[in-house]
Amino acid sequence: MICERLASVFFGGKAIVFSAIIIAISFFAAEVQAQVSGFGRTSAPTVGGTGGLPAPPNNPFSTIKGNFIPPHRTPSGQSCITVNPSVVAQAGNAHIVNHVVLVGNICGQTIKVQVCYYQSSGCIVVTVNGYQKLSRTLGVSPGTKDFRYEFRELL
Repeated sequence: MICERLASVFFGGKAIVFSAIIIAISFFAAEVQAQVSGFGRTSAPTVGGTGGLPAPPNNPFSTIKGNFIPPHRTPSGQSCITVNPSVVAQAGNAHIVNHVVLVGNICGQTIKVQVCYYQSSGCIVVTVNGYQKLSRTLGVSPGTKDFRYEFRELL
């Protein structure tokens, strides 16, 4: 008796309509883009911050060694990318500050850099041409004068 009812539901007209709806939804599903993974597509993160914060603790059990692309370097071994943080008070309200990063490239090639708040998903991507410096706002904060950041070179 139960098997006959299940068969009539799944093989009846309602099941065909339900199947058609599921198939139609799959055709119009939103395209999903993957997040940038740290394995093979970026350089290892470089951490920095404004002067008022202590350096983050080192993790002796880190497993990220060897999983990243090497960063761009000059012929003398110096890193091509530099990131300098600053805090700028807004003109209308001095208690609200912009966290600004100055991204510089001392090499001749264009390099794409992802700058994030330290251990956060709040990021910006900056494409820096050769021998160029760009100032970008990382975020806005009500009175937090110090912040940490980490940056990676993107492939």
